[in-house]
Order: sequence, then structure tokens, then C-alpha cells
Amino acid sequence: MGNLRDIRRRIKSVKNTSQITRAMQMVASAKMRRAQEQAVKGRAYIRALAEVLYHLQDEIDTNSSPLMQSHGGVDLVLLVNTDRGLCGGLNANLIKVTREAAPEGAHYVTIGRKLNATLARLGDQLDATWSLTDPLSLLELKPIFDFLLKKFKEGEYSRVFVAFSGFVNTMVQKPLFRQLLPIEQDPLMKMAKAGGASLDGAEAHKQFLLEPNPTDLLNTILPLYVFHGLVQIVLEARASEHSARMVAMKGATENAKNIINGLTLDYNKARQTQITNELLEITTAMRAME
Repeated sequence: MGNLRDIRRRIKSVKNTSQITRAMQMVASAKMRRAQEQAVKGRAYIRALAEVLYHLQDEIDTNSSPLMQSHGGVDLVLLVNTDRGLCGGLNANLIKVTREAAPEGAHYVTIGRKLNATLARLGDQLDATWSLTDPLSLLELKPIFDFLLKKFKEGEYSRVFVAFSGFVNTMVQKPLFRQLLPIEQDPLMKMAKAGGASLDGAEAHKQFLLEPNPTDLLNTILPLYVFHGLVQIVLEARASEHSARMVAMKGATENAKNIINGLTLDYNKARQTQITNELLEITTAMRAME
């Protein structure tokens, strides 16, 4: 009887856990759809920005914008992780790629607090950390952007890298490591040419009137390029987080069902054995009385 009670207790416990994981799966699924939609829409804005850059290629070649020059100081890594766990190996994969790619002695700034303890354990310098609401507000990213831009222009940081989980699809999230500042000319030119490629032949060769002048226009667009690049990175990371959590909770729910099925089978076997033993005892007692 004790064994049967233990099995029943375990079945009840696993059922309660499966109800929790199922609820978390449904919540993550709703957030995932919204985050994926925002990430895809953000890519369209970046493409539109690329079309503007296409008409400023000559200025990109010759421009000496402060955002395209290093000013000394230490390297910084902006690590975009999560505030909560239960998202599979998302953070573990991200920190692995980050540690392999980050320059030696780099300082860290984090969006999300889940990996702060890991950075402290590894002895890395953490300069600042932020937590963002869900759904994301662009106003929350402005202080982060201002912090990075100010420290970079003042020469405290020579280069600013960003590590995040890029969204591929619901099942695949790819850890990425990129340079954010100074803006590199080759990737910028590649983005500009991609913007030109998205235009048809007639549109691409139109003469555009650029006011007040191409240099001032580029110096206005480059901060927008960095800011909205940061926004897109956070949107991609959010879509990756909710996708990974939905998949993890779905897997946990399915595993719970398998465990319940196995425990139910064990319970039925134990119950059958108990009944068989009781019948044998009754039969033996009846024969002894004959």
C-alpha cells in the first residue's frame, strides 16, 4: 500500500507541474507571436533606412563622423540576455559565443539580469545593467543609447560590441556578436548597397535633392542608424527569448505527460500485483481450512 501511495503522490505532483508548464507555454506563445511580429516589422524600417544610405554612399566613403572613429579607452560588450530563465539553452549558448568573441579585458553592460551572476563569477567588469518591460517601449532604450554614445564620444570606450540571440524562426535562435561602435564602413556600405538593390532601376537612378547637405544629413542619420539598430537587436532578442521559452515549456509539458503515463503504468502493475497477492492469500487460507 505504501508503494501505491507513493506512486499516486508522484502522479499528482507531476500533474500539478504539467499544469504550470502548460500555462507558461500559453503565455509564452502569446508573447512570442507579438515579439516575432515586432521583429519582422523592425527589419522593414532598417531596409528603408538602407535605401536612404544608398544615396549617401559618397559621403560614407569620405565622411569623418565621430561615430565612425575610435576615441581610445577600453572595449565594451553590450550583452542582451533575459531577466528570467526557463528558456532552454538560450543564455548558455549566448554567453559561450560572447566569451569566445569578446576582446580580452572588455567591460560589460547588460540588458537583462540573468547572466550578471555568470559575469561576476568569471571576474568580468560589469559597468551597468538594465531591465526592460514587456512589451518593449522605445523610451526605455533611449537612456541606454545615450549612455553608450556619451561614453564612446568621451573616449571611455574605444569599441562597443553587442551580443544577442538573433531570431531565425520559432525553433532556431542564433547567438550573434557584432560591432556597434565605431560604425564600420564596409558593413555600412553593404547595407547601403542592399538598400539600392531593393529599389527598381528607375528609382535607383533618380536624382535626389538632399537638404541641408549630404554631410549634415549623414551625421543626422548615423545616430538614427545606431539607435534603431539597437532597437532591432532588442526586438530580435525578445522574439528569440519568447520562442525559446515556448518551446522549452512545450517540451516540459510533453515530458510531464510521458512521466504520468509511465507512473500510471507502474501504478496499475503494482495494483495488479497487490490484488493477485490478496487472492493468493485468500485461496491459501481457504485450502488450509478444508
